[in-house]
Amino acid sequence: MRACSTTWRKVGGTRRIADILRCTLPAHDLYKLAYKTIIPHLDNPPLDDLDNFLGYCRAWASSIVGHHDSEEAVLFPFLNKKLDFSHEIEQHIQVAEGLTGIINYIDESTADHTKFDAAKLKDLMEKLAGNLFEHLDEEVEDLAPEKLKVFTAEELTQAGKDLMVYIRAHSEKFITLPFMRCHTPPDLKEIWPPFPWIVKRLVVPWILAPKHAGYWKYAPYPVA
Repeated sequence: MRACSTTWRKVGGTRRIADILRCTLPAHDLYKLAYKTIIPHLDNPPLDDLDNFLGYCRAWASSIVGHHDSEEAVLFPFLNKKLDFSHEIEQHIQVAEGLTGIINYIDESTADHTKFDAAKLKDLMEKLAGNLFEHLDEEVEDLAPEKLKVFTAEELTQAGKDLMVYIRAHSEKFITLPFMRCHTPPDLKEIWPPFPWIVKRLVVPWILAPKHAGYWKYAPYPVA
C-alpha cells in the first residue's frame, strides 16, 4: 500500500492516471490484513458476540466479492482490449468458489449459532488463502505502470471514471466503505481510498459505519 501512496503524492500525467487504476490494489493489502486478523480469533472465538464477529468475517469475504465484481465488469474488459487478463479471470473463478463456501457457512452459522464451528470456518479460510494470495500478488505485477503504457492517457482516464462509477453504484456502502477505512493504516487515510474527504471523514464514520458498529471493533484500525 505504501508504494501506491508514494505514487499518488509524486507522479503526474499518464503515470498518475495509471496509478488511479492500480490504486484499487491497496484493497489487496486490506484483505490480507483482515484475514490475518480473523484467523487468530478462530482459535478462541468470541461466542458471546458471535453475530458481530461473523458479520466482520462476512464483511471481509463480501468485500472481496465486490472488488472482483468491479474488476470483471469494468477493469478487465478494458484491459483485455490491449492486454490478456484471461488468467486473472480464471483465478477469480477459483477464488469465488472458496468465498461462496465461506459466505454460505457464515450465513448458516448466523441463522443458527449451534451450527458454528470455528475450526471449520478456519479450515475454509485457510484452504482459500493459497489461491487468494497468489492471485492478489500476481495482479499487482500484472497492473504495473509499465504494462499500462499501452493505453493512452485518455483511455486510462475514462477507465478510472468508469470504475469509480461502478463501485459507487454497486458497493455495499454500509459494509464496503467502513471495512476499507478500518483496515487502512492511519498514515494513509488521507490519500486512500480515493474518495472526497467528506466521505472519509464524515459519511463513513458518522453515517455508514454505525449501522454495523459491532463488526468494526474486530478491525485493526479505527473507522475514522
